[in-house]
Amino acid sequence: MIYRVYVPQPRSARPRATDIRSERQIQRMASSQKISVHEITRTSRLQISKSTVHRRIIESVYMIHAKMARRLPLSNLHISKRLQWARNHMSHGDKWMAVLFRDEINGTPMDLTGI
Repeated sequence: MIYRVYVPQPRSARPRATDIRSERQIQRMASSQKISVHEITRTSRLQISKSTVHRRIIESVYMIHAKMARRLPLSNLHISKRLQWARNHMSHGDKWMAVLFRDEINGTPMDLTGI
C-alpha cells in the first residue's frame, strides 16, 4: 500500500523584518531590563515598529510577558494615611449623598446608589 505524506510547502509571504540575531537582541533587552516596547524600539538600531517588537517578545518561548505597571505601588505610609482618612470619614452617614464622585477615566458621575 502506498501512503501519501503531506509536506507543507513554504508560503510566499512577506519576509520577516528581523533576523535571528536581532530577535535575540530584542528578547535580551526585554528580559534583562525593565523597559517598555517603545523604549526597545527606540534604542535598537532596527527599522521596525513597536508591534513587531511586541510580537517578537510574545513569540519567545523562554519569556513570560506582562504589561508594565503604569504607576508605582503605594508605600506603607500612603496606605496608612488612606486608611486613616477613610476611618475619619466613615461616620458622615447621609452627608455622603451630597458628595459627587466622578469616574477618573472618562469623567462621568459614578452611581453609588447600590453601595
